[in-house]
Amino acid sequence: MKYMVSALMLILATSAFAGSPKSLKKAGEGETSDGRAFEKMEVTCHGSSDTVEIIKFEDSRKWCLNDESYCGKRMKAAKKACQ
Repeated sequence: MKYMVSALMLILATSAFAGSPKSLKKAGEGETSDGRAFEKMEVTCHGSSDTVEIIKFEDSRKWCLNDESYCGKRMKAAKKACQ
């Protein structure tokens, strides 16, 4: 029984990290075709070696997914990008 509880705790702990950001790294700056400046960050997610980018436009304090389907604080946008 003691081993079952330990195994269950381990499974729950690792599944809590799945889909969450592991690291954030600046990925440069750019400008859209209509002249809006933006800053990019690369998000590396737990359980994946692929990176996802989030962006912040110059005139905004919010970070957005590339398709702008979600915008919010940097960590919330990074978590959304990992889902």
